[in-house]
Amino acid sequence: MISRREVVTVGMLGTLATASPAIAEIQQDVQALKDGFTKVEDAMRSLQRATDEGLRGNSMNYGGVGSVSDKIKRFARLSGKFPDFCDIGLDIFYDVYDWHVRQQQQINIVRLSDQRIAIQFMFTQLILRWENEPNYVGTPY
Repeated sequence: MISRREVVTVGMLGTLATASPAIAEIQQDVQALKDGFTKVEDAMRSLQRATDEGLRGNSMNYGGVGSVSDKIKRFARLSGKFPDFCDIGLDIFYDVYDWHVRQQQQINIVRLSDQRIAIQFMFTQLILRWENEPNYVGTPY
């Protein structure tokens, strides 16, 4: 005959033994869902970036050209004139170059006396500083 103590003990241990693998399986499923959502989020960001670059391109309000334009506007409001020079990084240089191509503007690139390269953007010479960060836009002067 089975005693009451054995029934209670076996019943409690049985539920703990069956609950542990079920909880572990649920946790694995939750982690798999989190990983899947992270991948979907990364894919959506990539799609948004590609759409922005394709539809907007390098406009005066978007991308590297937009950041250069903002700095020039701020300088012009404060001083009442366009700046003569502004330092930029390599990615910004390529964005400005692409903007000239897309807008069918004449590209004026010169080599300065200190062996730096400068590209004319509107009324300002943008001086390439390859030692800085690629997205660097310095203070106009």
